[in-house]
Amino acid sequence: MRIVYFFLLSLLFFVACSPVRKATVHGRIALTNVAIVDVINGSLYPNQTVVVGGNQIIEIGRASNTRIEAGTSIINARGKYLLPGLWDMHVHLELATKESLPLFIAYGVTGVRDMGANSFDSIKQWRNEIEQGTQTGPHIIASGPIIDGPFFTNELRVTVNTPSEARNAVDSLVGLGVDFIKVHQQISKDAYLALADQAAKRKISFVGHKPAALSTQELIKAGQSSIEHLLSTPDLNDTTIALLQDANVYFTPNLLIIDKIARYNDSSLRNDKRLNHLSTILKQHWQKQTEAWGDNVSSTIAYMQSLLPVMLQRTSTLQSAGVLLLAGTDIGIPYAYPGSSLHEELEILVQGGLTPLQALQTATINPARFFKKENEMGSIKKGKRADLVLLNANPLENITNTTNINMVFSNGKVFDRTSLDALVR
Repeated sequence: MRIVYFFLLSLLFFVACSPVRKATVHGRIALTNVAIVDVINGSLYPNQTVVVGGNQIIEIGRASNTRIEAGTSIINARGKYLLPGLWDMHVHLELATKESLPLFIAYGVTGVRDMGANSFDSIKQWRNEIEQGTQTGPHIIASGPIIDGPFFTNELRVTVNTPSEARNAVDSLVGLGVDFIKVHQQISKDAYLALADQAAKRKISFVGHKPAALSTQELIKAGQSSIEHLLSTPDLNDTTIALLQDANVYFTPNLLIIDKIARYNDSSLRNDKRLNHLSTILKQHWQKQTEAWGDNVSSTIAYMQSLLPVMLQRTSTLQSAGVLLLAGTDIGIPYAYPGSSLHEELEILVQGGLTPLQALQTATINPARFFKKENEMGSIKKGKRADLVLLNANPLENITNTTNINMVFSNGKVFDRTSLDALVR
């Protein structure tokens, strides 16, 4: 359904000033008496000391046995739980605007995968500002414009009609310095296969929707690294699932998009207090998307209502079969909120049959494995990046406890509860 994907397509570009909010980090910081959540095996390690120096974990051990150097700032985290920073693996930052960047940190989302923008230069600039410490926001891994076939809009994308154009598009994006290539569903089979071949030659991964012209098995054989949405994959049989496992292809279900549209007539969506913290540009973009539904509003809502239980079951089946999942919100669609909606996605995953641990993995260790950076991030170990979320309650007992945030460590800064509230305001 073209109308289902319209929210990915229209764009109002806006660059807003968003100052760095006050956060602190002075030399070394030690969290003492904290419970570490092991997102790999689901274990809980109580009474630990975690020492952070800048943006790196430099020591971990039992609180009673770990020596803390003089001059280290000590935070007693007794009764608290430490998670690795969360990742939202499907966002559109240009649609959310630069104003959204601090909101990700406010909700413990320390990294995002940007899945399509008109201006890669803007995304790259924001990313540089974040890494340099002049802008508060998550680490960004980005694709730049999407490669697609002819469609009713060219926003967020480069249109290709032939294999030659597909190869040139890949070369152009590689020249811009994108981190990966994203493909959409209208591309022809010949152009897609040429894109896949050129991406392999340029040693860059590609991800995206399942093009209508190809089967899921053909995508797997072509080398696509992740498949988004699952909206057009009726051929997920045992053979396909086995191929997904063997090829290590990831899925990003994006269940939030279905849930939000299925509940579009729910008045609670329009009374959500989070609306007060969004940029005017993003709210206007939401309005444009819903207006574009026109006479199809009722049928679109009904379709999503019927699709949600199917997608929940399909996601659970893939998880049970060992296919690796990624948590993504498709920020840019109506009522998907930067930062906070990732927690909603995790809750929906659990409603669909995943355990809290499995849901946490979709936003922590699975993204690290997908990026082949599990030695740098995704879990709490000595030497890894100190992107951390300190919680007031155990997320392994109840996934909603991921929202009960006490403190966030990101990019060498520490945001306490007061600082996090300031980011939202």
